[in-house]
Amino acid sequence: MLTEVTATRYVTPLREGGSLPGIVEADDLGTYVMKFTGAGQGRKTLVAEVVCGELARRLGLRVPELVTIQLDPVIGLAEPDQEVQELLKASGGLNLGMDYLPGSIGFDPLAYEVDPAEAGRVVWFDALINNVDRSWRNPNMLVWHGDLWLIDHGATMIWHHNWPTAQSASAKPYNASDHVLAPFGPDIAARRRARAAGHRGTADRGRRRGAGRVAGRRARLREHRGAPPRVRRRAAAARRDDPRPDHPRRADQGQAFAGSRLAGGPPGAAAAPGRAGQEDRAGREGRRQVSTERDVFEYALVRVVPRVERGEMFNAGVLVYCRAKSFVAARTHLDEAKLKALDPGADVVGVRAALRAVEGVCGGGDGAGQAAGDDAGRRFRWLIAPRSTVVQPGPVHTGLTADPEAEVERLLDLLVR
Repeated sequence: MLTEVTATRYVTPLREGGSLPGIVEADDLGTYVMKFTGAGQGRKTLVAEVVCGELARRLGLRVPELVTIQLDPVIGLAEPDQEVQELLKASGGLNLGMDYLPGSIGFDPLAYEVDPAEAGRVVWFDALINNVDRSWRNPNMLVWHGDLWLIDHGATMIWHHNWPTAQSASAKPYNASDHVLAPFGPDIAARRRARAAGHRGTADRGRRRGAGRVAGRRARLREHRGAPPRVRRRAAAARRDDPRPDHPRRADQGQAFAGSRLAGGPPGAAAAPGRAGQEDRAGREGRRQVSTERDVFEYALVRVVPRVERGEMFNAGVLVYCRAKSFVAARTHLDEAKLKALDPGADVVGVRAALRAVEGVCGGGDGAGQAAGDDAGRRFRWLIAPRSTVVQPGPVHTGLTADPEAEVERLLDLLVR
């Protein structure tokens, strides 16, 4: 049975992904990431979240505590964002909550090492539940107090969305080639040995759960417990251990701005009165010559948001992409004093590692990890995709430049340092 709480304050939306979850505060003074029944993915994704999340916990994997949350839709009446307001109004009643891990950092295989045995346990579990959403483009894992935590299991148990195809789906092998932990040599055999050992999983689970609670999680009042949402239907499907079919990788649909060079005139004297529209031919040629030396570029700031629920942030890097020159680069600079001022308990080492990973992806080659096969544009589009953890991209802006590489340094000095 999941603990039931009541939402008392809507804090902020998390715009990473399509379901638009949000951070809420509840009457037990806890803070949760709330998954809404009114989201477009439907209630079955919440069923999968509960079944697979609790299964992972019992297998000794770290998963934030799950609760059910009563939501009064009146909370959404004054919400200024129309999309959020409609979601809150459509989700009255029982919803799902996941314990919010303050200061957690999104997992990046370029920033963190994972033991092959632990990687094997995660891959084995994802094969068991047919998880199609643990790719390097969308890991759905967090690093909190140095430990790996699994989140977002809505894209699992795919068969329960179309039961007539369940038998054939379960007979197909799981494709882990795109799995975010593939580079760490997942030791699946270690998981089998652990199962054969009997109680190892139980012991690990107790140790990890205790460590997680000691590491600063809020004490929760447990005065009344309610029944969970209607998740029992089809729950027996969790016993299926044959993995799901191969699935295509997400196509990166982002497109750069038009590669054509934009015309623009150099500084010059204003046209004489009475000669509007009559330009000297030499002047036109001069303007064309200047414009062809400059190409369209796009840039975005890399921000550090130490505590997402508070919304405070500062700039820590810049991304620059120039399609015409197939150029993408990032430069970062972390002001540790600012980070500590906003969150004295911030994971400075983890933030630095995440920023270095951004530079690595832009640099390409071995340093880009699983993104090495993508061209400059796809790497830039992936890096500017919305994120909801400590290191986030800002909005994209555009300009003209004759030297994209120099533009990176100029923007870093102007906007970050």
